[in-house]
Amino acid sequence: MVEIKDLAGLSEPLKKLIEVIAEGIGGVSRPILIRKNADAKAYEIRTMAQAIEDSQKLLGPISYCDGLVAVESASPERFRELPDTTMDKRVMARLSYQEAKRQSNVESITQHAFDELDAEPSAAEEKVDADWISRFFRIAEDITTELMQSLWGKILAGEVKRPGSYSLRTLDSLKNISQTDAELFVRFSRYAICSGGKVFVINPDNGKYLEESLHFTFSDYLRLRELGLLVPIDLEFSLAATDEPVQKVFTCGSTCILIDRPKDTPKQELTAIVYTEVGVQLLQLVDKEPADFNYLKKSASFFRRKGVIIQYGQIAEWSEDGFRYTDLRILPSEG
Repeated sequence: MVEIKDLAGLSEPLKKLIEVIAEGIGGVSRPILIRKNADAKAYEIRTMAQAIEDSQKLLGPISYCDGLVAVESASPERFRELPDTTMDKRVMARLSYQEAKRQSNVESITQHAFDELDAEPSAAEEKVDADWISRFFRIAEDITTELMQSLWGKILAGEVKRPGSYSLRTLDSLKNISQTDAELFVRFSRYAICSGGKVFVINPDNGKYLEESLHFTFSDYLRLRELGLLVPIDLEFSLAATDEPVQKVFTCGSTCILIDRPKDTPKQELTAIVYTEVGVQLLQLVDKEPADFNYLKKSASFFRRKGVIIQYGQIAEWSEDGFRYTDLRILPSEG
């Protein structure tokens, strides 16, 4: 049974995160997650001192300073120097090294999650699914790069805050995404337009605009399709004909677009590259930045008609129910 102590003074989201970590890996391994005062560093130093003493004979000279561990040598040559080294000992040394790396990966990811939740005032009372926790930590232990660890930390934090935000399918998809793939997804997602639960990037001319203006090649979005983040073929996005005045709201990063369509505006449509459910979930991990202004004008051009008013503004605050915007302006035409 896992015993969790010293949670006084932590916010509810952080307490919930600690419970999830404890269920996933059997204990909370980093003092910063359970101590937010000076004794955390003392605890860390004592723990590292004991670990260094236990590991020096196996790994060679080790030093520890300000959170960093330096190992002089962990090479096969070092193992050959050990007296009476047997195959079993070498196997144990390899397994120990691999498990230490995995533990370090998990700790880095949970630290990112801690940082994400540190300022959050509340979290849903609903518990994180046990199968989800198990799957998450099995994958997390093999995530090694800083960028990917940051993404996985955001996923853990998001699931703690609102269980069900990331499906098991999304976890399985993300584990097959390389850092290069992730960087491409982030870059492509700067142009993602959201409306009514649908997310898309405009593609009015079979990729010509994407390549010439946004510098995305066919192979770029083909790769994102292969990863299951975009639907296999372009789809039509349309605004229905109006029987009465209607306002349609879009977002692109931290920018909102408001389209006021008067009565009797005909159906308007465009061709778009559409995100899958997995892609939409992973889009939550991308930092929201102001939209590219030329891209906004290009997108709005498909919906311009007599009497249609198109405005844009900056999103000042997000909430569960929507967002609050400021500095609303008329969006000029292209050219």
